[in-house]
Formats: sequence, C-alpha cells, structure tokens
Amino acid sequence: MIDLVKQKPSKRLDLQGIRGLAITVVLGFHFYPEAFPNGYLGVDQFFVLSGFLMCMLLKRSENKPTCSLVTTFYFKRFKRILPLYLLIILISMICLYNFFPDTAVETNQESANHALLFVSNRPKTDQEDYFQQLSIAIDIFTHTWSLSVEIQFYFLVPFIFIISTYFSEILQYGYFCVIAITSLVYFNVIFSTEAFNSVLARIWQFMIGMMVYLFSKSEENYQVLNNNEDEEVGECKKLLMDAESDQEVEYNPGDKIVEFAQKTSYILLTGLLLMTGFPLVLPPIFARPLVTIGTGCLMTISKDNTFLSNRVLTYIGDISYALYLIHWPIYAYWKLSCDGNQYLLVCALVSSFFLAVLVFETFEKWYLKLSSTSVGILVVALFFQNIVLINKDLIMDNFMSVGQDASSLDNVTDDMTLDDAARLNHRWSVFDRKFLRVPSCVYETKSHLGWCRHTGLSPLGKYKMAIIGNSWTANHARMFYQECGHKAKNIMQGAAYGCEALYPSTFNRDLCRQNFTHFAERIKNEKPDYAFIFTRYMSIGAPFPRNVTNFNDDPIYQIMKTQMLNFISNIKYKLYILDALPNIKRKSIDNIVPLIRNHTDFADIDNTVIKLGDYEMARKRYDQLVKDCNGKCVLVDYLPEFYNNSTGTFRYFDDKGFAYWTESLHLSPHGIEHIRHVWKDICSKL
Repeated sequence: MIDLVKQKPSKRLDLQGIRGLAITVVLGFHFYPEAFPNGYLGVDQFFVLSGFLMCMLLKRSENKPTCSLVTTFYFKRFKRILPLYLLIILISMICLYNFFPDTAVETNQESANHALLFVSNRPKTDQEDYFQQLSIAIDIFTHTWSLSVEIQFYFLVPFIFIISTYFSEILQYGYFCVIAITSLVYFNVIFSTEAFNSVLARIWQFMIGMMVYLFSKSEENYQVLNNNEDEEVGECKKLLMDAESDQEVEYNPGDKIVEFAQKTSYILLTGLLLMTGFPLVLPPIFARPLVTIGTGCLMTISKDNTFLSNRVLTYIGDISYALYLIHWPIYAYWKLSCDGNQYLLVCALVSSFFLAVLVFETFEKWYLKLSSTSVGILVVALFFQNIVLINKDLIMDNFMSVGQDASSLDNVTDDMTLDDAARLNHRWSVFDRKFLRVPSCVYETKSHLGWCRHTGLSPLGKYKMAIIGNSWTANHARMFYQECGHKAKNIMQGAAYGCEALYPSTFNRDLCRQNFTHFAERIKNEKPDYAFIFTRYMSIGAPFPRNVTNFNDDPIYQIMKTQMLNFISNIKYKLYILDALPNIKRKSIDNIVPLIRNHTDFADIDNTVIKLGDYEMARKRYDQLVKDCNGKCVLVDYLPEFYNNSTGTFRYFDDKGFAYWTESLHLSPHGIEHIRHVWKDICSKL
C-alpha cells in the first residue's frame, strides 16, 4: 500500500535550489569575470532569500514577548553564522602567514579586523572600489562585505517586524513597501560605491524577501482552509455518486492554477539564469531591480519546481554558506601566486567545492547540533584566537619595542644578528604600506597615497617645495621631511600608485593618464621653488620602438620632455629627479638570510635578488632629459650607494643580511637610512 502521508521537508527544497544557483553565478563572476560579468547579482538573490528566512524566524516567534522574540532571533541567526565564519577567518589568517606573499599580510590584517567586527562594508576610498579589489585580489576578506550588510540588518529587522505587527495584514504589505521604496530611492541617489556597500541602500532587497514570506504564509493558510472544505465536499460527492452512478469525473480548478504556476516558475527561472549568466555586462540600474524582484516572484511560485528541487542543486544550496566563505581566499591565493595558470584556476575552483563539502559535513553539521552554551563557548574561543592571530605582529612589537627611535627609521643596531635581520626583513615587507602613511602629512583622501601637505614645518623655512611621483614619494617622505623640512615653509606631496610623474605608465593606463595631468596642474598651481620627483621607473625603461634610433623620434622621451618643460616653467629654482635603479625579484627578500647562513657567495645572492631588466634605457632617457632641461634639472643617483665595484653587482642588503628593499618594491627603512646622507647633502645646499 502507498503511504499517502509523506514527511514534510524541514526546508523548502526549491529555495535551496535558488540558493545553489545564486552561489554558482557568484563563483562564476569571481573565478571567470569575463565570462560571467553579471554573476555579482547572485548576492542580490542571497539578500532576498535572507529576508525570507528572517521573516520566517520572526513570524514563528511573534506571539512571544518582545524581548524573547528579539533574543530568539539573534541566537538562531548568530548560531548559524558565527562559528563557521570565525573558523574560516582563523584558517585564512594561518594560511596568509604561511603561504601568501608578505606584501599581502598588512592589508589582510586590517581587513580581517574589519571582517571580525562585521564592518567590511565600511565606506571605501577610490582605491578600494569593490570591483577593483576583485581584480587585484590581494584582500582575502573582500567578499565579507555582504555578510557585514546582513549582520547590520539583523540589528534593524526585529524592530521593523515588531512595528509591522501593529498593522493589519494588508497594511503590513504597505508598510514594508514604503520601507523598500525609500531604500531603493536612497540606493539610486547616493554614489554607486557607497550604495553597493550600504545596509540602508540594501534594505529594499531584504524587504522583498520578507513580503514573499508573508504572501507564502497567507497562501498556506488559505490552502489549509480550502483542504478542510474539500474534505466535506468530497463526502457529499461520494454519497451522490453512490446514489446516482458508478462513475463521475471530478473537476478541480486548483489543478490549472498549479499548472500555470509551474510553467511561470520555469519562465522566470530561465529569465533569471539568462540575466545572471549573460556574457555581456548589463546595466546594473536595470539588472539589479529585475533580478531582485524576479527572484522574489520566483520564490512565491517555485514550490513545485522539480528543477530547483533536484538533489544536486539543493545540496549546493546546503553548502553555499561554506562555499561562499571558502572560495575567495583560495581564488586570491591563485591570483597572487599562480601567474594566471588556467589549469590551477580550475583546481582552485574544484578545491573550493571539495573543502566546502568537507567543512559542511563535519564542522557545520556538528556545531548546529550543539547546545546554546556550547555554541557560546565555541564562538568566544574562536573570536579570542582570531584577535590574537590577527594582531600578533602588533603584540610582538610591544614586546620587542620596535619603532621607538624617531630619529632612525630602521631600528637596526650594531649588536643585531642574522635572526634579527630575518625578522626585520620580513616585517619591513609586511608593514610596508603602513610606512607609506606619513604622520606629518594632512591627506586630502583616506588613501595612504594621493595628495597631502606636511605640517609642523620650521617657522624659519623659506622655500615652497613639492615632492611628486609614484609610491616611492610616500616611501621617501618621512626621511625627506626630516632632512629638508627645516628649510621649507610649505611641502606639497603627491603620490600616485603605479604612475610615473613624467610619463603616463602603462601599468594602470587610465588612472595614470589622469594623474599625469594632475601632476602638471598641481605644479602649475603651486609654483614651488624646488620640486623633487621620487619615482621607481616603470614604463620609461621600454626600448625604442621599431625603426626609432634617437630621442628625437622616441615617443616616450618626447612625452617626458614635454612634461618636464611644463614642470620647470612653473618651478623657480630646480627640479630634482631620482635616477633609475634595477628592481628586485619578488619573493627574494626572505631568502637573503637563509643564503647567508648557507655561506653562499654574496655576488651569487645579488643575482638571486636583482632584476636587471631595462633600467639602463630609463637612465639614458633621464640623462637626455637633464641635457634638455635648460640647466634646471638635477639627477639624484643612488647607483653609487647600491653598486658593489668589487663584484660588479648591485647589492640590496648589507653584510649582516638586512635588506635595503621590501617585497613591495620600495626601499626598506634600512634602505632609506642607507641613502639618507644623499638627501642630507642636497637639502643642506638648497
């Protein structure tokens, strides 16, 4: 006999299927952004699904006292989210310290603190645009912005819901609609970068999910009443059938409604898949509302959708939370360490699924069965471990008293050992970005680069000065301030990431073209007495184009010359230009001390560190520039400071193993101290 009473699923399988599709398109967007440029819309679908779940939890507790309703909601949500979230942050930090490049450490220590406090969606600078951060992939916690939005909404939604309970069912829809429309308007009137991350600009998406639940719940109540009526009508029909005939065909109009809903759900599903998987970029102003509202509409009629309820898709939905947390750090490691290898990218994607399944089947299922007390202890333990691990370098600093001597930037003393060299070489690379932020400078933006003016200058200072260039300007700024500040009445600083002051670098073409113009405009407006260009050469080391044999026909040099002439026409005395040096090979700094321990010849170590490249062509262009500068340009050359005449090699470390460069291709604090005397001499003669 067939059992007509089936066990009711603990959750709607179709919604898990939608969740599975949403995480799939998000992964497509992150791993293959050119093929899935609209996959970010999957996060918008997650917000709708979250709104549905929140309303369900609150509705089930609406008869409880207000305090009990709020605490029950928070406990259930935090129990679901926090243990796995904190575990992934902890594991990510362990992997960061052991496998990622040193240059990624400082950025991720800061972003890990933001993730830990659920403020990853804080207002961003121009340099922290979400889509730009995805393309760089140095921040392994970039993706936690969406969880920050959701957690912040948790602190609003119980009170939004409690107010709604004072209205009738019809008025509740109106109340939620007013909130959603207000949020949507706010989303469209503020800056796009701010709107993307703002919880207030995302409320409308959660509201749609909440209204879907209210509608679905009322439909269920209607169906229950309808089923009770059908049972009574069925008894009467049975009596009539017995009395009048042996056969009767029963007509049920509800069957056609169900059939229509099923067909419509497939049409909606197809439309959503086409939008989120479309290979060309769709305008977000249209795509986002359509996908958000379309997802809400699909959720109201997808209960019997067999495609969404299939086992594979619903299982992907089950592991979607773990998959979302795990996949981005793995992708970031590939981006930073695998040189674009597409086979390894596939391995990274497969590994993300494998680890998500492992974590879901073990840790996630385990902690969801724990008591409230056990979960609380687990969360506190994980949170404390994260605090210690994220801030381990800061804690170590307090014990080691590194950075206390304000007159010396490197804190290297004569009695230090190879162990000290290894420690400081590593830390100089890790905290390189922090060194670029100059305490004496008042910045125009929140970025550690950009434009600023130095304060605290000597009242006896006579000259207006400008220091400009790429991040080497910020790299040198503290030392320059210490050596030249006493002669300046004003120091303007402009540092553009990856951009040369004399040529619009090809590294970040559009941004560098803007900065190239800004440099000329700022010098024109400032009209300094002295200007200094601190730039690590980049594009100006390129060889002559084909069929070009002299500087008169060299397009790179001619642009440099034009920019230089623009500069000196607005500079009263001199323009100092830092000459080119070879770069270092990335990931080579940490190898210096181990090689010295193994008694490797220093000249051989030089060859493992130095990347000669095309620096000589850059030096030739600078030499010609000085010749065409009408006597107003001076080259500042570090070559004598870093070239070892006895071995004929460039040496970027001292005899004790202390490095003069960082992994970020800047001079380390020890390197700055090494060339300090050059600027002491220049500044004394101004």
